[in-house]
Amino acid sequence: MDAPSPGSLRRAARTDRALKIPAFRLYFAGSVVSVPGNWMQMTAQAWLVLDMTGSPLMLAWVTTMQFLPIMLFSLIGGAVADRFRRRELLIWTQCIGAVQAAALALIVASGAVEMWHILALAALLGTVSAIDQPLRQAFVADLVPQEALPNGIALGALAMNIGRVIGPALGGLVLAATGPAAAFTLNAITFVLFAICLGTIRPGHLARVGRTGRTTLLADVREGLGFALNSPMIQVLLVATGFIGLFGQNFSTMVPMVAELIVHATRAQFGLLNSCLGLGSLCAAFTVSRSGRPTMGRILFAGLAFGILLIAIALTERLWLSCALFFCVGAAAVTFSTSIQTSFQLLTPVHMRGRLASMVTLLIVGSSPIGAILTGIMAEQAVWAAVALNGVMCIAGIALATRKAWGLAVNRRLPAI
Repeated sequence: MDAPSPGSLRRAARTDRALKIPAFRLYFAGSVVSVPGNWMQMTAQAWLVLDMTGSPLMLAWVTTMQFLPIMLFSLIGGAVADRFRRRELLIWTQCIGAVQAAALALIVASGAVEMWHILALAALLGTVSAIDQPLRQAFVADLVPQEALPNGIALGALAMNIGRVIGPALGGLVLAATGPAAAFTLNAITFVLFAICLGTIRPGHLARVGRTGRTTLLADVREGLGFALNSPMIQVLLVATGFIGLFGQNFSTMVPMVAELIVHATRAQFGLLNSCLGLGSLCAAFTVSRSGRPTMGRILFAGLAFGILLIAIALTERLWLSCALFFCVGAAAVTFSTSIQTSFQLLTPVHMRGRLASMVTLLIVGSSPIGAILTGIMAEQAVWAAVALNGVMCIAGIALATRKAWGLAVNRRLPAI
């Protein structure tokens, strides 16, 4: 696989080359519409659970049910993404997501909602996400040429973080005005709108993806794992990603805990904390979209900063300081995750991009059930200690990755991204 020169990547980043491609513009527009709805639903769902139960552990269980299917099935989802037509699969995942959100809205609006409803529907959404998330990462590579891929992936992250900024703020407003059912309804509508945008992309605008039906999905998964475990650079990235994903990226559990049990925030202030997290993410995504090829130094520094900021969040009870820290932790998280996603796509053969993307999904998103339960158990005793310990473990993981990268660099076995 030919790698583009650093100069061409810098030029692509400066000119936003990916946005000049009509098919990518449709995908980007659909994402900008859809993602805020997802964040509205997550914000409303978290508040609904705490309002019904008052238990951080129950909130952690909801998070677990939503992300456990990703942990179990994301590698299979990556193999599916490499085998079938990605645009059609994405349309199906949006339709199922719309059904899930509409069902949740109807149950809540009827006043008959119980915790098992929320848990079951969270598990359904997680199962869809196990396919949807690797698909999204790999689908960008179908829409843009290799030299524009860093810019395209970063712009995809930018769309996600536009939603992270707008969604929680809208979720807080909708919660205060009409309640959680309206937030779930709006999310169902945004799923449908994204499906329409995907349907507008003509097949002729997509790159051909090599597919074979001669092997099983499990054989495809083994092939992807074998490639990853035999690549020194990818090994380093997997170590860093595993620790950050397991101990740091379960925001849907940590943010409500910090808001209600450390800062003692109101509904509107809860939305503000989420929006600060999203605004930091948005600023970082915009910056990364202009920076071209990621470096190992950027990845490790962002991971280290992420861990330190989590510890700081655990030790403050002031709303304004928490908002500032959430802004910074959002920036560090997106710089890390976007750089990781871009690196995996650049280091991976075209026919394996879905499977390598699924590994990122597994480690960042799929590990949330374990991290959420561990955080929830400790938070039953001391919320600040749970958040601080997550930060410590993130720092430990980055230290391990740094040590491995240094050893490979000394032995001249660490290639450039």
